[in-house]
Amino acid sequence: MKYIHKLLVLALLLCVWQICSSELVPSPKESLVALYELATSGALHTGITHSLYRYAIGLFLGVVAGTLVGFAFGLLPRVAAAFDPVVSILRPISPIAWTPLVVIVFGIGDKPTVFIIAYAVFFPVLLLAVKALHDVPKELIAVAKNFGASRMQIFTGVIFPSSCLTLISSLKLAASLAWINLVVGEMLGSQTGLGYLIIDARNQLRIDSVLAVICVIGCIGWLINGFFHMLERRISRRFGYDKDLKS
Repeated sequence: MKYIHKLLVLALLLCVWQICSSELVPSPKESLVALYELATSGALHTGITHSLYRYAIGLFLGVVAGTLVGFAFGLLPRVAAAFDPVVSILRPISPIAWTPLVVIVFGIGDKPTVFIIAYAVFFPVLLLAVKALHDVPKELIAVAKNFGASRMQIFTGVIFPSSCLTLISSLKLAASLAWINLVVGEMLGSQTGLGYLIIDARNQLRIDSVLAVICVIGCIGWLINGFFHMLERRISRRFGYDKDLKS
């Protein structure tokens, strides 16, 4: 029954789109034709491949760097306090604000987009990693110490499993942020990818192609969110957190 409701909402959205279409706003049918043209020409396949490549690298770098630095800050409060002004200054800056400098430093290509993705992902993951360590029950650490556990045993046996739920939740958030900033980065500093296809179509006044690529971006983002939601479920079951997710 829930799938029927979702299909009805999608049908309603298409109807609204059709009603709002005009000479300036292409209809769903026109956008579908443009999507077919992009697919048959190979431009869509190339754009998706290049975008996913940049997305994977940027997400990986941002998550790894944010998690490692977050763990360091969580385990070493004095280090966290020393770097707090730097983090507080850099965190509110939009990744797009760095685009002119990044393009000058890295040039045109994959690197500017990868940097924007990693930068956008880094700070949310950093803050959630610190929170994950702070939320670890101190009683569990005290019990482990009383049983003679080493620091490494405490980290691998107590701290990491206890913070795992927050970490995988941060991964799901990072995946969404990475996809959003990927498209923006490609629109500003790439010659390939889905973001570039939007800019190229705009320059050719092909608004039907713009809407077609936007729909593709939304569908891929939906699939990515579903994938990481499934991953979150599986990892949570592995560590016994599935009940918390259901609640």
